[in-house]
Amino acid sequence: MPEAARSDLIPFDYAARDAAGGRKKGRITARDDTDAAKRLRAEGLYPIEIRAARPASVAKEKPRRVSGQMSARQRAAFVSRLAKLTGSQISLDRALAIMADGDDGAIAGRAGALRVHMREGGGFADGLQQHLGLDDAATQALVRGAEISGDMADALATAAGILEQRLMLTRRIMTGLLYPSLLLVVAIISVGLIMIAIIPQFRPLVEDRMDAIPVLGRAIFAISATLTAIWPILVGGMLIGGFALWILHRRGRAVPILQTFSARLPVISGVIVRNQVMIVLYILAAMLRREVTLSEALRVVTNTAPGGRVRAAVDQVSSEVETGQPLSSSLRAANIMPSAAVEMIRIGEETGDLPGMIGRAAAEMRETADRELERFLALFQPALIVIVGLLVGVSLYALFSAIVSVNAISF
Repeated sequence: MPEAARSDLIPFDYAARDAAGGRKKGRITARDDTDAAKRLRAEGLYPIEIRAARPASVAKEKPRRVSGQMSARQRAAFVSRLAKLTGSQISLDRALAIMADGDDGAIAGRAGALRVHMREGGGFADGLQQHLGLDDAATQALVRGAEISGDMADALATAAGILEQRLMLTRRIMTGLLYPSLLLVVAIISVGLIMIAIIPQFRPLVEDRMDAIPVLGRAIFAISATLTAIWPILVGGMLIGGFALWILHRRGRAVPILQTFSARLPVISGVIVRNQVMIVLYILAAMLRREVTLSEALRVVTNTAPGGRVRAAVDQVSSEVETGQPLSSSLRAANIMPSAAVEMIRIGEETGDLPGMIGRAAAEMRETADRELERFLALFQPALIVIVGLLVGVSLYALFSAIVSVNAISF
């Protein structure tokens, strides 16, 4: 097959100078702009400008129309599929063409738009941000580095792994809290019905003898009267809050808000922080394996880390490392991970295998975090059932004790 007919070659318009200093313009086919520059130098030319040409076939190519934003799951699936295709020795342009012909409308449409964007001379990292909304600092750093080094398949595989790790964390927490959340909603509705619909029916029996009722009974009737008066406001507020949460979910902002709120709860904050630190270590190991300097990798991790305690700690570690402090001692001072993980990182510094030992520390922290999350959910669900039972039981006990007290006085 002639070289110009190969599907992995695309045309580039160039401006260059020859050995005599004369300016020359033309078109050359190559795999990418780096390959085009090598080909021009082989012909005795010195490139000044190289830009992807827009053939007539591209002018007629129209990507599928897509609407709305991609979810985090769709972005991870997009990067993962692209990593598998480019890892099979398929060019990036051809991989996007294959994905654009797929059945998944959201992914296919973005793949087609991204392919046209690149053929018109746009950068791949910029296209990911523009067409997929993928502005994750770690992914952008990996892709931009690969645009220079040329090992895009490995960079995409690493980025896909990072995105999957984040999805797994969110999925574990959300799935584990789904049943307790439903149970809590049912409990609130049940107690609300008792307070609003049942207890007021007994109020006429005790209205004239409220002073003879036990304190608990008076408190229940007072709460019931308050809820009966304001329940439309409460229901309206819950509906508005649910609608606002749905809007935020559509815009991809609900999960970060819920994660921030959950991280402030004293019971589960430790579990969430340990999972967040595990992801930070995973990203740091992946960046260091890509031969990124430790300082640059820490800056990327700082931009990627969730807000709050973890980001503040990583920012502190980054500042100390830039002043010459060892990573292990900075992490120990930040107090965001177990001492065993810090010791493994210190061994990596001494043996020269820092990326490998950080990866092992992240894997062990993941196992520990999974055990802690399972233990928390195993205890939280029964505890919530007991609390709900106590609320209902106390309400009914207070009601019937009040009725019994009134009847005892009557006789």
